[in-house]
Amino acid sequence: MWNKEDTIGIKNNLFSGIKILDCSRVFSWPFSTRYFADYGAEVIKVETEESYDESRDFWPLKNGKSWYFEILNRWKKSINLNLKNEKDLDIFYKLIKEVDIFVENFSPDTKNRLKINYDILSKINPKLIYWSINWYWENLNKRAYDVIVQAECGLASLNWESKPMKNATAIVDTFSWLSLSLAISSLLFKREKTGLWDFVNVPMVAAWMQMLEQNIIETSITWKNPERVWNWDNVIFPFWFFKTKDWEISIAIWNDKLWEIFTKNIVLELKNKYFFNNTRLKNKELLLKIIEKEFSNYTSEELSEKLDELWIPNAKINNMTDILNNDYYRDNNYLKEINHPELWKCTVPYEFTQFKSFNIEEIKFSPEILEK
Repeated sequence: MWNKEDTIGIKNNLFSGIKILDCSRVFSWPFSTRYFADYGAEVIKVETEESYDESRDFWPLKNGKSWYFEILNRWKKSINLNLKNEKDLDIFYKLIKEVDIFVENFSPDTKNRLKINYDILSKINPKLIYWSINWYWENLNKRAYDVIVQAECGLASLNWESKPMKNATAIVDTFSWLSLSLAISSLLFKREKTGLWDFVNVPMVAAWMQMLEQNIIETSITWKNPERVWNWDNVIFPFWFFKTKDWEISIAIWNDKLWEIFTKNIVLELKNKYFFNNTRLKNKELLLKIIEKEFSNYTSEELSEKLDELWIPNAKINNMTDILNNDYYRDNNYLKEINHPELWKCTVPYEFTQFKSFNIEEIKFSPEILEK
């Protein structure tokens, strides 16, 4: 078993030698290119002073600078190019000749109008990996943002209590950038093995379709929309949040054997009852009342310790200050405190992949918009 401490001092050169020209903005796309930058790729961000990445203005701000922008664009370089200007477009084309990957999140009409579509750029650099993300495929001029796609792909209809509900975080954006990173890593591998390259597009709606799990399958069989379950799981019970004496706790009992252990040791009233998951699902509102009645005898901390002893998956429901106070997350580099010369001190998300031979070194901060 390798120890993370063994990798201290190892350079972040996993993608060393890879050069990326990045015309993307806001969250999903810059997050993906930052992953490559974290591990050694050279990423050049294209902006103009008049039309810059709008996330430079996103809260939280300090001294006129955005921490949101900072964490998504660390390590990167920036160049000021207005692609509507012929002189700047020529500079852009020269950069295209030098890079391995080009990234954009323009609508199809915009990239055609700017003369930066795949047909044009692949003639300038035949080995270019062209990386595009949008709402649909390359045939619909419609702007895509997380909240829009949550509605379009059906996610909001599943998170329902009294009305459709948006997920609290940009979950579609997040899964889209993970899909992008997987696609580009796959193409880099393909190019290394065969010398071949390609165009790749990730439609955000299609990416999220992969996350609808049984909902699409069930509906295609029954032709009925799934029950509006709020934040209940509609396949497993108990697989939810439950009130305790002082707060709430999450538990996941995904098989009948765990249910048997749970009821024999925690909720004796249900011992030898509702043994099969389908039966529990049909009676979940009754079971919820019985379980929470028993849980009211425990604090979340006490109950979590008892469940841990039984190897029943559980977690206290942390808020953001709980997370920031957790030394384990800091010690393992999930979170890192950054001292920025202008933004001052802040704890940010840091490493989410842990390689044996590569790690993120002390970071360079995000760039200003540089002059040509």
